[in-house]
Amino acid sequence: MDYSAPPPPPPPLPPPPPPPPPPPPMQQQQQHHMHAPPQMAAPLNVTVDPETEASIRGALQTSAQLIEQARALGTEREANHLLASSLLLHADEPEVDISKYPGGVQDAWVVLSEASKQQSSQKQTIDLYAATEKEQEKLPMGTGQLGKAIQHTTLSDSLQKVVALDKELKQLEKDKSRVLKKAISTAKTSVHGSMVGPVWLKLFDERLHEIRSYHARHDSGRTKRSRLGDPVADGYDLASSVAETIQPIKEGTMFDAEEVMGKYLDLTNVYESTVVPIKHVFATPPANATTTNKAADFGFVDFLSLLSAGINMKVSEEKKLKDRRKYVKFLNAMQAYLEDFLKRTQPLLDLKGVIEPAIKEFEEDWRQTGGCDGWEAKPAEKSMVSSDGAATDATSGIDLSPYSSAAELEKAVDGDALKAELSRLGLKCGGTVADRAKRLFTTKDTPMDKLPKKFFAKKAKGGAAGVGAPASTAKNESRVDVARREAIVIALFNQLKPTLEATLKRSERRETQTNREREKEMNEDLHGSEIKGPKEKKEGEDEEDSDDEDAPIYNPKGVPLGWDGKPIPYWLFKLHGLNHFYTCEICGNEAYRGRRNFEMHFAESKHAFGMKCLEIPNTKHFHGVTTIEDAKNLWDKLKHQLQRQEFDGSKEEEYEDSHGNVLSRSTYEDLARQGML
Repeated sequence: MDYSAPPPPPPPLPPPPPPPPPPPPMQQQQQHHMHAPPQMAAPLNVTVDPETEASIRGALQTSAQLIEQARALGTEREANHLLASSLLLHADEPEVDISKYPGGVQDAWVVLSEASKQQSSQKQTIDLYAATEKEQEKLPMGTGQLGKAIQHTTLSDSLQKVVALDKELKQLEKDKSRVLKKAISTAKTSVHGSMVGPVWLKLFDERLHEIRSYHARHDSGRTKRSRLGDPVADGYDLASSVAETIQPIKEGTMFDAEEVMGKYLDLTNVYESTVVPIKHVFATPPANATTTNKAADFGFVDFLSLLSAGINMKVSEEKKLKDRRKYVKFLNAMQAYLEDFLKRTQPLLDLKGVIEPAIKEFEEDWRQTGGCDGWEAKPAEKSMVSSDGAATDATSGIDLSPYSSAAELEKAVDGDALKAELSRLGLKCGGTVADRAKRLFTTKDTPMDKLPKKFFAKKAKGGAAGVGAPASTAKNESRVDVARREAIVIALFNQLKPTLEATLKRSERRETQTNREREKEMNEDLHGSEIKGPKEKKEGEDEEDSDDEDAPIYNPKGVPLGWDGKPIPYWLFKLHGLNHFYTCEICGNEAYRGRRNFEMHFAESKHAFGMKCLEIPNTKHFHGVTTIEDAKNLWDKLKHQLQRQEFDGSKEEEYEDSHGNVLSRSTYEDLARQGML
C-alpha cells in the first residue's frame, strides 16, 4: 500500500438555512395612525344591472335596520335590568364601585351621582370620564332624602322600561323573521342563486369602506372620551334616559317643599280647605273646656295627632253624619292626596292591593254586624252591603210574601229596617214609617223596571259608593258609603304610618324652631348629615386645640337640651319658667321644673299613689297641695263639712198634724206617743 498518496478532501458543508421571512405588515400598521384607512381588497367582479342591485340593496338595508333595531332593544333591556339590579344592590350606600358594570350603566350612575350630591359641599371636582389607566375612584352618592328619591324613581322607571321593551322585542321578533325571508326571496328572484353571495359581499365591502372612511376623516382629533359608554355602538343612551326621568326631581316639580322629597306629608292644603270649616267635628276637648274655644284650639298639630290615632275611633258618628257633605269632601280630598303621594314615593306599590283588601274586610264586618270600628252596629243595615257589591233584587232582602197590605208590613217591620231595604234597592227612604212601608210594599207585585221614576233616589255620578264621586252628591250618600270611604282613607294611612308619625314629630319640633334651625334641618334631610373626619394636625398646633370639638357643651345655667342635643334658647327657657323648681312632699320631695310640669304632675300616677298612701282621695280639692300636713288638715275639714251636709231624717223630715201644724219627725213621734196630737 502506498502511504505517500494524499488523503481525500473532507465533504462539503451543508448550505446555510434560508433567511427568516419578513415580519407581517401588522406590526408596521400599528405604528401608523390608528384611524388611517386600511387597504381595501379589490371589489368583487360581479355584474348586476342597476335596478336589480337597487332592489337587493333596499332589501338588505331594511333587514339590517330591523336586525340592528332588535339588537338595540335587546341591549337596552339588559342595560335597564342591570341598572335596576345595581340600584337594589347598592341602596343607601354612600359610595358605589361602578367599575364592574358596562359603560352605558356607568354613565347612568354618574348622572345619578351628580344629581344626588350637595352642590355646596363639592370641594373637589373629579373627572369621571378621564381616559386614564388608573383605577377609577368609587362614585359618591347622596345619603339624604334627595338621593333616596332619585334612586327609587330611577328603579321604578327602569323596571317599567324592561317590561315595555320586552313586549316590543317580542313583537319585533315576529316582524324580523318575515322581513328577512322577504329579503332572501328578493335576492334569489332578482339574480341567479349562485350569484346571491357575491352580490351581498360586494354591497358589504362598499358599506364597510364608507364607514371606515368616515371615521378616518372625523375621529382623528379625538383625545378624550366624553362618556364611559358609546350610545351609538351600544344601541341605547341610558344616561340621557335617566337624566330625563329625574328631571322633575331636580326642578322641584315632583315634590312640594314641605314634603322634603317624600319624607313627610304636606297636609296643609287639605287642612285649610276641608278641615277648618268643620273644626267642631274633629275637635275633642276635655270635659272642662267651654263650647266657645274648643274648635278654635284645634290646630294643625292636633289634626295630625288625630290622624295618627285614627279618625274612625276619635270622631263620633253623630258628628260625621251631621255634616255629612263636608266630611265626605274631606275624605275625598284626603284619599286623592294620599294616592298621589304613594304613586310618587312608592311607584312600585300596587294601590289596588291596598284598597281592595280594606274594602273587602269592611264589607265582611258590615255584613255581619251592620257596623264596623267607629260606627254603631245596626242589624237592620246588614243587607246594605251585598256579597258582590252589585245591585240586588227585591227577593234578596225582606220577604214581602207574608204581608197582604202595607199596614201589616208597617206593624211587623221596624222603620230602620224599611229604610235600609229601600236604600239597598235604590229607592227613596225618606218620609214616615207608613210612607216607607207603602213604597216598599209596591215592589211586591211591580217589577223594579216598571216602577215610576219618582220612587227612585237620585244617584251620584259614578254610583253612590264610587270612590271618586264628587262632593256635591255627598249628601245623597248613605251611612255605609261614608263608612266605606273612611275605611279606604284609614288603609292608605296605615300604609304611610311611619311617614305620618315623622310628619307629626316634625310639626311639633317646628313650633319651637327658628328659621335658621328649620333650614338646617331641611338641608340635613335632603343631603344627609355631614360626617366630618378627623382634622389634620398642623405644625405648632397643640393637641388640646384639636380636641375642642369633643369638649362638653358649655351650659353653666343648666338650660334643658332641645331635640338637637343643644341647649334651648335662653329666652324660651325664661318664658316657660324653667328656672323655677317646685317641690312636692307627697311625691317624695320630687322637684318639678317649670310651672306647667308642676301643674300637670297632680294628675300623674306618682302623685295619685302618694295620695292613696295617705288614704286621701286625689280630687280637684287637693290640686296645688304639696305638703302632707296641709293635705291631712284639708281632708279633715272636708270630712266635717261632708258630715254637716249629710241628711238627718229626725231633724229635717217634717210632719203635719190634723190642725195643720208643721212638726219635725222627732217632735211628731214624741207627741204621738203621749197622745197629745
